[in-house]
Amino acid sequence: MAAALALSGAGYAARPFVTDDARIVEPGGYQLETFIKRQHSFGEKEFWFLPAHNPGGPVEFTVGGIWIDSTLDGNSRAALAQAKTLFKKLERNGAGYALTLGLTRLHQDTNPYVNGIGSFSLADDRVVLHSNLGARRDSEAGLTRATWGVGSEITLTRRLYGIAEIFGERGEKPTRHVGLRFWVVPDRVQIDSTLGEQVSSPSRRFHSIGLRLLW
Repeated sequence: MAAALALSGAGYAARPFVTDDARIVEPGGYQLETFIKRQHSFGEKEFWFLPAHNPGGPVEFTVGGIWIDSTLDGNSRAALAQAKTLFKKLERNGAGYALTLGLTRLHQDTNPYVNGIGSFSLADDRVVLHSNLGARRDSEAGLTRATWGVGSEITLTRRLYGIAEIFGERGEKPTRHVGLRFWVVPDRVQIDSTLGEQVSSPSRRFHSIGLRLLW
């Protein structure tokens, strides 16, 4: 479960990214992201359900849940709540900046987190880079862990995008993550799939399949 909370503690991003981006749902808009993640090295599967809404303005709110069934760490359920504030909108060939504040709730432990975000558009949006730097409270260990992430999204066709990123936190090995997102209906219905690996003990190698809806 610690790995999943580390992921959410980095600030939750638009699928299939873990590294967050300086974008939010349009004012008055809604978003639903859900995905299944399976470990290859041992028996573990995760289900994420993350609805979001922007009531109007520069703040997007997300409230959701995480369900994990694991032969290594046991079964767990956690709740997540997050507010994401946009300071500067990301524009073509420009930069955007945002901040997330959130918390996860597991059993009796509440773990707040904060994440600073910078996104940078290159080559008329054909390449967009994202960088994150933040921290999350690990109540079980009784310490605060620094978090970080660097990612890129690359336009392959009008509807198909590739992503590559590396992210991690203090006290853990970094995770490498690659994937594809495809707009079935542009800017409305997206499907995606990823592969990732964290060289740890035990090694964590995983894949995920996700769905994203906007309205």
